[in-house]
Amino acid sequence: MKNSISCPSCSFENSFYAYTCKNCKSFLRDKIYNIDLWNIIGTIIENPARAFKQIIFADHKNFIFFIWIFVAAKLLVNTRFASLVSIGEYNPTTTVYISYLLVLSGFIIYVYAFSYFSNIINKSLKIDTRLRDTLALLSYSLLPNIAGIIFIFVLELVVFGGYLFSANPTPFEIKGLVGYFFAAAELLLIAWSVLLSYSALKTQTNSRQYGLLLTIIFYTILGIMIYFVSKVLFLL
Repeated sequence: MKNSISCPSCSFENSFYAYTCKNCKSFLRDKIYNIDLWNIIGTIIENPARAFKQIIFADHKNFIFFIWIFVAAKLLVNTRFASLVSIGEYNPTTTVYISYLLVLSGFIIYVYAFSYFSNIINKSLKIDTRLRDTLALLSYSLLPNIAGIIFIFVLELVVFGGYLFSANPTPFEIKGLVGYFFAAAELLLIAWSVLLSYSALKTQTNSRQYGLLLTIIFYTILGIMIYFVSKVLFLL
């Protein structure tokens, strides 16, 4: 295995996530039952690799659906922004609730599908990974989106109101400096999520190049999905 760990007692190669050695049954690490959300958030900020190891080792991958709820809301906002490019100025006909449920469903299906197929490929490359670990890692690497929807998006609504999603005039024409500040903040959050995903997948696979490739594929497909969904979602 390319991402194995050696038992300190018998030197037997075990899966990266193993709790006890398959050969001599010695303990390889401390047991982690649940994910402490606040502790993980702090650790992700301080030391992402250590945080993602804790997520992999945790028996129960709790809080994932909680994260999905907020991430889907942020993706809906991103899709709405993308629609200004793909469609242009128009009045949306789809209700917010239906749009949100469609984005949430599509996002969950995509994360599951990506995790499933990446694990199949990992097995063929002799990289031992688990579906639930990949699912949890990708979910927690998207935590910056929660900050985006709770803080930045709310501030954008306060500042720009109904003109936030306007193409004529754009937020940059209304309040140029403030608009560019928010745009920069949005880009920084996206960059942070990408870096976290890279750190998570690199930690899991023990390969910088492969972890980077998986990260690029994940966000490329996600970006394409957001663009094409934006062309139809609000016109249903």
